[in-house]
Amino acid sequence: MAEEIQEVQKELPPEKTELELAKEELESTKNRLLRALADFDNYKKRSALDREQFVKFANENLITELLPILDGFGRAMEAGKKGKAGEEMMKGIALIKKQLEDVLTKYGVKEIAAKGRPYDPNLHEAILQKEDKGPEGIILEEMQKGYALHGRVIRPSMVIVSKK
Repeated sequence: MAEEIQEVQKELPPEKTELELAKEELESTKNRLLRALADFDNYKKRSALDREQFVKFANENLITELLPILDGFGRAMEAGKKGKAGEEMMKGIALIKKQLEDVLTKYGVKEIAAKGRPYDPNLHEAILQKEDKGPEGIILEEMQKGYALHGRVIRPSMVIVSKK
């Protein structure tokens, strides 16, 4: 029976010494620490990106509120041409409109091109379709200009699209 016990003990893994156990625990703790450091580094990067995005798009609501004013200046200029308004008044309106466009451009606002381009539902909002001799799906008229802020659409263009 003693021989059987000795054979079973040989098959069992040898007992680990205190030093070996301490080394394993140290290695385990080191791995957990490295993972925690990597997670913290990723958190810092994500936070920085979130902060950057917030700053980039913080003015979106204000800009969205200003776009109808820009549209109004455009309509005033069209009406002035038809009604033969005074030349000086037209120059003044054009100057104010240009200043507003320049400020918006400075803050990352760009007009979305529409007329004569293929319809893109991500950039344009089709409000009507008209029969046309040209290819289908091309924008014939732009009823309201669309704008993007740093590449993100904040107001789609309202357009009339061709159909066969």
